[in-house]
Order: sequence, then structure tokens, then C-alpha cells
Amino acid sequence: MWASVRTASAGCGYTTGSPAVRERVTVMTAKRRFRLDRISLKTQLILSFVAVTLAVLSATSYYSYRKTMSVLQSSMEDTSLAQFRQIETNVQNLMHEVDKYANTFIYETDVQTFLLSERLSNADFVPFSQDITKLMARYFSNYDYLDSMYLFLDNGMVIGGTPTQNQSSAVLGKDYPFYANPLYLTVKTNYPNVVLWTGGIVTQNFMRTPLANASSNNRLISALRGITSMDSREISAILPVNAVLAINIKERYFHSLYGSLLQGGNGTMGIVDDKGVVISSSNEADIGRSYLFGNKIEPGDLRFGSFRAERDGTKEQVLYYRMSDPDWILINEVPSALYSQGAVAIQRFTAAVFALSVVLIAALSSLWMYRIMGSLQELIKGMRNVGRGHVGLMLPRASNREIGQLTEQFNRMSVGIAELMKQNEEAEREKRRLELEALQSQINPHFLFNTLNTIKWLAAVAGATNIVECVANLGSMLRPIYSSPSPYWTIGEEIAFVRNYANIMNFRYGEEVAFSFDVPEQTQRYLTLRFIVQPLIENALVHGKSGKGDIRVAVCEDGSDIVFVVADTRGGMSLERTAELNRKIRLEHVEGERKGIGLPNVNKRIRLHFGGRYGLSIESEEGVGTRVGMRIPKVREDEVQKP
Repeated sequence: MWASVRTASAGCGYTTGSPAVRERVTVMTAKRRFRLDRISLKTQLILSFVAVTLAVLSATSYYSYRKTMSVLQSSMEDTSLAQFRQIETNVQNLMHEVDKYANTFIYETDVQTFLLSERLSNADFVPFSQDITKLMARYFSNYDYLDSMYLFLDNGMVIGGTPTQNQSSAVLGKDYPFYANPLYLTVKTNYPNVVLWTGGIVTQNFMRTPLANASSNNRLISALRGITSMDSREISAILPVNAVLAINIKERYFHSLYGSLLQGGNGTMGIVDDKGVVISSSNEADIGRSYLFGNKIEPGDLRFGSFRAERDGTKEQVLYYRMSDPDWILINEVPSALYSQGAVAIQRFTAAVFALSVVLIAALSSLWMYRIMGSLQELIKGMRNVGRGHVGLMLPRASNREIGQLTEQFNRMSVGIAELMKQNEEAEREKRRLELEALQSQINPHFLFNTLNTIKWLAAVAGATNIVECVANLGSMLRPIYSSPSPYWTIGEEIAFVRNYANIMNFRYGEEVAFSFDVPEQTQRYLTLRFIVQPLIENALVHGKSGKGDIRVAVCEDGSDIVFVVADTRGGMSLERTAELNRKIRLEHVEGERKGIGLPNVNKRIRLHFGGRYGLSIESEEGVGTRVGMRIPKVREDEVQKP
């Protein structure tokens, strides 16, 4: 029956059912569109977020569970490798430090003299013992990780001991117990090879008398080296060893280099030497024994590796690292139970999935918000430009009403800021002008000059010609201060001002200081800032160390620049003081700087008016003199805008 129905429908030319069916489908589609249009943007974003999040989480959950343990193990190995490298660096730094002060100790004069001693009486031995023991005491004081130091001569004499027990012996014949220790023969046999580092020994192994306190019998890691006198070295590069130097370090200090890296105090860390013996360990019972899992460590050039093991019923992951120098192996045994504490890795993975979902949400949201964000981005860009100093910037009006209102307010603000800055600049210029006028008007020039003339005539009547000349020079100095508000005048006027100052100083210093000037005629027509040479001369007068001396002022041309040089022969300064002054004159502000026209002030004025490539520089030679150079550009009178 269903076949006949399909055939009839096909014969009438229908392929999608009756008109009623098609109409019903169309209505349902329209309803779906209408319902979607009625959903708010916020709801659509939430639905998108849920859909994407569920899809990502479903795809990654299974994979994350399988990878969790491998990630934890990899993380632990990476952390352990970094820790091993840090421990290796710490151990090697300690060894280099020990080697450094061992070399210093060997080349001490008392030690070298003792090495050359074939046979000493007790009376001769005691001073050597006291002097060398004092040297050792200094090392004990500086390096608290030292347990003991010994110097074993080949003739049987011994100097050394612990900080509290001196074990020195002048007895010949190698009766001292350490001479029977295989380590002594090993060091002599290997000489002049590198220092022998070894462990698994204790303080008592190096002593001839029992320890006063049994608790002081520390486990040691020792640096043993054969040594010979410098005189022997000059004869031949390789001679039988004169003595063996033993520097013993407390094993607990090595433990402190890695003990803090134990994870929560669990597990075991330690150092295994090239013979497979544990020489340092957080588990003291292992020290001096062959390492329990030494047969599982891969031989050869593999520096880092790991394997699983079991200690006292506890399953562990054992990581090892082969040091480059010396040939020791660092061990870290981590209980497998610590892996379960790595759930943080899962949290991080989940957070990463969440962050990915947020990124996708942000991407979807940006598609919806792009149309209304264009004008806002322009507004933000305009604000940044204003923040960079482009005040007065105007933005085009936005099509969106709300953002358009913001743009209009921004334009008003930008124009207002520009106008306010202009008003502030004008106010500052007016303020500086008024301050200058106020300063100049503090002393009435006519009253001042009249007073000086009165003093000069009184001095002339009294026959005090020196006072007449001094007052005349002072008047000549003060007159240009009030003559013009311009910050510029010619070099000739500046030199004339300085000559008047030098004449006044001659009355003060007499024959102690001689002034000379070398100012070519062609340089005097150029302009310079007013009152910039006098502070240099004042500095030479005030800070010169020696009483007598010459002060020479010279001006010369250097291309497009003018160079002033004020040089004196009044003692000079040290290189450190010269460098400090050069640094200070370049500072924008010097703490505690007194008010007045000092070198920093002169340098600042030059840089403000002419630019950063101009200014002062100081050279000095202690015991000779000081040279202050000042560079300014060539400026003609027609190039300066008059006030």
C-alpha cells in the first residue's frame, strides 16, 4: 500500500508532500526564526558558552585522566633536574672556594718555610706551629663549615687540628695515625693531579688523641691535596710531594645545600662518590655505606635518569644526576605517594580548558560587538593621543548617539586642556618676568651706585687707592646686572665682567693667585649667557688645595662651537672626586645643594638654552691642578630674540 501511495505522488509531480505539509513546515521554520530573534544577546552568549564548554570538556576529560600521572612524573623529573643542577652549582662553588683559600694557605710564608724544614727541634717547631695554627684559626673563624685542617709533612711532622684541639706533632718517623690511612698514600701517588675529594670519614680519623667531646666527632667530606715548596717547583715540574694538606668540611654543611629541597621532609637526598659510597645523605644511617640501589644506576655518559625501587616497604621513585666535576652522583628518592598530591596539575588543566572556553566566548562576543565598538575604539585612541601630549585633538562625531555624546564631550575636554596649557605657559612666563623684575628692584640701582661713588670718593680723599680700585671694579660688575634683562651678552662683555671680579680677588689674595686671560679678538663678538665664567673662577679660588697658583682663562673656536677653559695650578683633585663632580653637575637636582650659582647651575643653564650636547666637563690631576671646560655654540647677536 505504501508503494502505491509513493508512486501516485511521484506521478502528479510532487516530491515534498502535499501543499498542507509544505505550509506547515514553512510556519514551523518561521516560528523558530521568530523565537531566536526574541532571545537576547546575553542569553545567546550564555548558550554559546555552555555549548562550547561542554564540547571541549567532553573531548578532553578522557585524555586528561590518562595523561595525569605522566604529567606529574614529568613535572617531578623536571623539578628534580633543576634542583640537581642547583645543588651541583652549590657544591662546585664550595669546592672552588675551598681550593681558592687552600692555594692562599699554601703560599703563606710560614707554610713555605715549614715545607722546607727537614728536621726541627721542639724549640724551632713551636713557633712554626703557633704561626700556622693562627692561620688555620683565621680560616675556622671565616668559614664555619670547616671541621679541621692538617698539614702532614713527609718527614712525619704535623701541624693542625680542630678549632678546640691542637694535634700538632714534631715527632719524626710518621708515627702519627693518619700516615697509615690509605688516603695518605693515594694523595701522594696521584700528585700532582687534582684535589682528592672523599667522604665517609669522621673527625677522629685525623687525630692522634681522643676527642674531648664525643659529640664533636663529625662526619666529614675532605679535600686532600699533595703540595710541595715553591723552591722545589722551580727545579722541576714534578717532584715527590713535600706534604699533604687536609681540609675537612662538616658533612652537615653539604646536607644544608640540598636538605631544604626535600619535598615536605619526605624521601631521601644524598651524594654518592665515584666508588658507590654514600658520603652525604639526609638519612645519616646511609653515610659511609655502599648505596642501596647503586646497581640500578645506568653506567656511562647518561647524566640524568630515574627508576622505581622499594625501601623498607615504601615504594619510591629514585632520580639520580651525575655531576660533571667531581664524578659524584646526586640522589633523590621520592615516595610514590607524593604523586597523589599532584592533583594541582588537574586543576591547572581544568583552568586551561576554562580559559580556552573564555577565549572562544570572547571571540563570539567580539563578532556581535564589533559594529558598536568601532566608534568607541576611535575614542580610546584619541584619549591615548591626548595622553601623549596631542592636546587639542578633535574626533569626528560618531553615528551612535550615546558614543557620539562621549565624543562631543571629549572634543570639548581636549580643546579646554589645550587652552588651559596655553594660559599656564603665559602665566609662567609672566611670573618669571615679574620675579626677575622684583629681584632687580630689591636694591635701587641708583641708590647703590651713588653709595659706591660716595665710598670711592671717601677712599680717594683718605688716600686708600686700593679701596678706590676695588669699589670701582665692584661698580663695573654690578652695572651690567641692572642694565638689561636679557640673559645674553657678548663674550667681550663677559670677559670684562670677569676681569673686574679678578681685580677684586687680587686685593683679597694678593700675590698668592695670578690671573691671565687669552681671549682672541674674533671670539669676543659672539654671544654667551651672562655670568657663566665667574663661577668657574670662584670654584678654583675656593676649592684650590695649595695657596699659591695661577688661574688662566682662555677662549677658543672649535668648528661651530666656542670653548671656554678655566685652568688652575692650585693642587687638583683625585680621580674619584673628579668623577663625582662630573656626575653631580649633570644631575637635574642635587640633594643638599646650596642656593646660588654653582657649577651644576651653570651646566643646567647651558643645557636649557643650547641643548644636551653642550655644558661643562672637569679634568684634574691631584697635586697639579684642575681644568674646567665649557662648550657653547657660536651665537651672533642677530640670532637671539631680544626680550
